[in-house]
Amino acid sequence: MRRTSPDAERPTRARPAERGGVRGLLSAIGLLLAVVCVVGLFVGRQAQQLATGEDATVRAVARCAEGGGPGTEPAHCEGEWQFADGRTSMGDIQGPEVAKGDTVFAGRGWAYASRTRLSLQVWIPVGLCTACVGVAGAFWVVYRRDQRAAVLMKPAPVPGGMARS
Repeated sequence: MRRTSPDAERPTRARPAERGGVRGLLSAIGLLLAVVCVVGLFVGRQAQQLATGEDATVRAVARCAEGGGPGTEPAHCEGEWQFADGRTSMGDIQGPEVAKGDTVFAGRGWAYASRTRLSLQVWIPVGLCTACVGVAGAFWVVYRRDQRAAVLMKPAPVPGGMARS
């Protein structure tokens, strides 16, 4: 067995807290990416509808169903609508009752009573997700700043062992 003097420096190893910090950071990034992906999947179809839809005029309404309660379908009507260029389509019109002659925001096979209703369904989850990512980023910046401050304030090792008073 080799003996070393008390003044010899020992090799430094990464402390478990430092390894855990990197692991924690990677876990947090993974969680944030998962949240962003889930929100993207949730609002992806509706975002596409918002981008591709156009105003149309209701030509006929077959039947309407009230809804909006917990565990029920949202209010909607079955109907047919016509676009400004003469094309027609039919399907569910999401939202409160509509009547013949009303203007709806529609595409092929889908319609909403208004563009605002669809916009809210897209922008509220996107806004909440963005806020969560921003808050997580702010916490990370504060955590890293506190870690750096703690390292700078840590007393330097005294050569030759223990400090004398």
